[in-house]
Amino acid sequence: MNLKTKSNIFQKIFAENWNEYFIFDTINSNNLTYKNFFELVINIKKNLEKRKVKEDDYLCLILNNSIELIALFFVAALLKITLICIDPSRGSDEILKMSTIQKSKFYLIDDKHQNFDIPETEIFSNIFQKNTNLNISISDLDLFNDLNYERLFTITFTSGSTGIPKGVMHNLNNYLKSSLLFNKRFNFSKNNIFYHNLPLSYIGGILNLLFLPFFSESKIVLDEQFNISKVSNFWNNPVQYSVNTFWFTPTELSLLLKLDRGNLGIEYCKNKKIVGLVGTASLREEIKTNFEKKYDVKLFESYCLSETFFVTTNYLNNDQANHTGPLLDDVKVSFTSDNEILLNTPSMFLGYLGLSNDEFFNNNGFYISGDLGKLNNNSLQILGRKKDLIIKGGMNISPKRIEDFIIGLKIFDEVAILGIEEYYMGEKIVCFYTSEEPNLNNEIKLINNQIVQKLGLYFKIDEFIKLKILPKTPSGKINKPTLKSKYNE
Repeated sequence: MNLKTKSNIFQKIFAENWNEYFIFDTINSNNLTYKNFFELVINIKKNLEKRKVKEDDYLCLILNNSIELIALFFVAALLKITLICIDPSRGSDEILKMSTIQKSKFYLIDDKHQNFDIPETEIFSNIFQKNTNLNISISDLDLFNDLNYERLFTITFTSGSTGIPKGVMHNLNNYLKSSLLFNKRFNFSKNNIFYHNLPLSYIGGILNLLFLPFFSESKIVLDEQFNISKVSNFWNNPVQYSVNTFWFTPTELSLLLKLDRGNLGIEYCKNKKIVGLVGTASLREEIKTNFEKKYDVKLFESYCLSETFFVTTNYLNNDQANHTGPLLDDVKVSFTSDNEILLNTPSMFLGYLGLSNDEFFNNNGFYISGDLGKLNNNSLQILGRKKDLIIKGGMNISPKRIEDFIIGLKIFDEVAILGIEEYYMGEKIVCFYTSEEPNLNNEIKLINNQIVQKLGLYFKIDEFIKLKILPKTPSGKINKPTLKSKYNE
C-alpha cells in the first residue's frame, strides 16, 4: 500500500459516508454523522493551533472516554503531533511517573486531576469550545492528503515486570495495517455497530474499538468505561442502538454470567446476529462455554499485545477450542526452547520510550513476548506467562511495583506479591508477608488506601496472608512458585 493510497483512505471513508451516522455518543446523548464528527475534529484542531500547538509537539491526555477524546486522535494525525495516553484512574504516583517519562508542554486533564502539578507545562481548558465561524465542506477533507503515517503517533503505557511503566510507541501506519489485516478475517462493514466501553488510554480502546471500526467503515456506540457497577444495565445501550459487534474482556464475560440476572441481554442476543470478539487476557474455556450457552453468542478469542497489535484470531468456520486462532497474514512466530513466543508482525511497535530495543528483540528481530505457547494446526495456544506480571480485569500489573511501595511503608518485615487465578477478574492480588506484630488490621487498611491513592484501584490487594517465614531459593530470593503451591494446597 503506497503513501497516496493510505492518505486517501481517511478522505475516502469520510467522503463516502458524509451524511451517514458514525458515532452514537451515549455519554452525552449525541449522535454524530461523519460530517458532524469532522466538524468537531476541525474545531478542536483550530483551538489547539490558537494555543500554539504545532507539528512534532507532544500532547498528554489524562481523560476519560468522550467523543472529544476520540476526535483528538484524528486531530493528532492532522497536526502531526504525538499523543501520550494515560489512564486517569491510575494513582497519582503512577500518573506523575508516566507523564514525566516523556516531557510534554501541553496537557489535557480530567476534572479529578486539575490540581496536578507538572512544572513547565500548560494545562489546557476550553479547547472543546465550539467556534461559531466554522464553514466546513466536503472539500476540506483534502487535509487528509498530507498525513504522515510513519512518524510517532501514540505513546501508551504498560506495566513492565520491573515495575517501571514502559511507554509503547506506535505510528499511524501500525493502526491502519493491523486493522485491515484483522478485518480480512471478519469483513466488517457499514452493517457493523461496535460497542465501545474500553478506556481510550489503552490499545484495546484505541485499536480494537476506534481504528478497527473506522477503517472498516463501521459505526461506534460510545459508552463509559466498563466496571462492575455497569453489569446490571450492561445491555441497555447496546439494545437501544442495535449494537451487533462486541469486544468482550474475560472479566466482562464472567461478571455478566454471575450478575446479569435479567432477560434483556439473553433475548436480544438470541434475536440478533451478534459478533462476540474477546481480547485483553486469556479466556477460560469454562467461561466461554457458559457464556455461549446462556446468550447464544459465538465468541472468537484473539491474541493481541500492546507492542505487536493483532497477532491471531479465531473466526467463523475457523475456531479451535483453547486456542487464540490462526496467525494473521504476514505475522511470523517462533518459539524458544522453553516455549516462549517470539513475534514479528507488520505492526510492530517502534520501541519503548527511552529504552534500547536490544533487550526486547532477539538476534533475528523477533519480539520477545514473555508469553508461553505453541502452534497446533497453525492455531496459537497460550500456555501461560514467563514474565512476572499479574493480569487483573485485563490490566497488566507489576508485582514488583506493589512490593516496592509496601516495603517503603515499613510496616511488614518481608513482602511477596503474587497473582492467584480467580474466576471473575482473571487473577487476584495476594500479599504474603512476615511481621512480628500480632495484629495489623488497621495497618492493612492503611496499606490498601495508600495503594489506591498512589498506584490506582487495580493495584488494590485482594488478600493478605501472614507467614512465619517466606520460602527462599538457594540464592536467597523469595520462592514464588513455592508460595503459589502452598496457597493452592
